[in-house]
Amino acid sequence: MERDTPHGLDPIQEGIRLFNDEYFFEAHEVLEDVWKQERGEPRLFLQGLIQISAAYHHYQNGNLVGAATLLQRGADKIRKYPARYLGIDAAGLVARVEADRKAIERMQRAETSEGPIEFPRIDRKIE
Repeated sequence: MERDTPHGLDPIQEGIRLFNDEYFFEAHEVLEDVWKQERGEPRLFLQGLIQISAAYHHYQNGNLVGAATLLQRGADKIRKYPARYLGIDAAGLVARVEADRKAIERMQRAETSEGPIEFPRIDRKIE
């Protein structure tokens, strides 16, 4: 997969598309490229999205400790922003990430026999 997005394609939207298609590592990579160039207010928010993407990648690979840790870190960063930021339902994403983190922690402690978590989707509406 090419790391550069085609000319004219919004790289944040491309990262979200990859995330929603459950290509979490690839979403992480695309969003990281945006984050490296960002110097303004969105930088920490983007880092939160990157950490959440990496967390679900860890979960896919059975690394529950890494998944729970990065879900916490990512949610903590995104929580500092308005409920809707960059067109993303940030509050809804944080709520979902927190629920997934708690479920993963229960799996770590073998407190539950629940099946695998259902990955969230990021909805983005540019106004």
